[in-house]
Amino acid sequence: MSSIQSFVRRHRFSTFVTLTFVLTWLPWLTVAWMLQTGRPPVVTALVLFGGFGPFLAAVLVAAAGGDLRSWLQNLVDVGAPVGVWVAAILVPVGLYVVALEVFLLAGGGFDRASVLPAAAVPAVVFATFIRGGLEEPGWRGMALPVLQRSIGAFWASVAIGVVWALWHVPLFLMPGSSQAGTSFWLYAPVVVGISVIATWLYNAAGGRVLLPVVFHTLSNAVSVTTATGVVGDEFVSQIGLLIVVWAVVAILVWQYGTDRLSSKPLPTGGLEFASLGESSRSEIRFEDVPGEERA
Repeated sequence: MSSIQSFVRRHRFSTFVTLTFVLTWLPWLTVAWMLQTGRPPVVTALVLFGGFGPFLAAVLVAAAGGDLRSWLQNLVDVGAPVGVWVAAILVPVGLYVVALEVFLLAGGGFDRASVLPAAAVPAVVFATFIRGGLEEPGWRGMALPVLQRSIGAFWASVAIGVVWALWHVPLFLMPGSSQAGTSFWLYAPVVVGISVIATWLYNAAGGRVLLPVVFHTLSNAVSVTTATGVVGDEFVSQIGLLIVVWAVVAILVWQYGTDRLSSKPLPTGGLEFASLGESSRSEIRFEDVPGEERA
């Protein structure tokens, strides 16, 4: 094993986070600066490239650590239980529907005529897949299986959620972005809660990252589709979403505890750990669970 491979395997999380911020913040902060004086044609390309930061960083870490082939195979594994697939589709819809009901109970309104037409939904889903879902091979596909081996699923989710929220900061500086003009301090705890829910799906699926990809894509798609119909204080709307998201988090922690956030052993995500003599709470605590195999 080369010294580079050994270093990367021992420092996967910090290497991934560093590369992610470099690959994203350089183009995004450049765009934020450019938009102060106009809108050059290169802006869209830079925004899109920055959005691929987590994915590209994960690919680089997997390649440098000698795990690229198994990691890529894990990305396209669709063999999760049907119930988890159903949850990945219905939970994001349910989160926003219930949050909307909370908003309406708080005195807000909803104009159905202003909602994006059904014909636009496929395009919205594709756009949110490119500009949201494809982050997941990084956040859940690389960072999560590494970090939760040492601090458990819940706290790994919180840590990744904080990093994930901070990663979006340049978007708050870009006029015209969906984050511009909104409160980061309200946005961040929602993202942290979403991170916990995505971890539950990932672990329940045995480490198959396509489940968080679907969840993230549909969460953004439902948000974009319904946002145009919201009438009233957007702050109250975000409070409603925050309440619903963390209610789900509380249920998951109550049901599964903080170590795994699912009934299955912690997955490796296609990454090799044993060759470095690494141990984890999942290997120590769950290796003798009958009838279950490590993903």
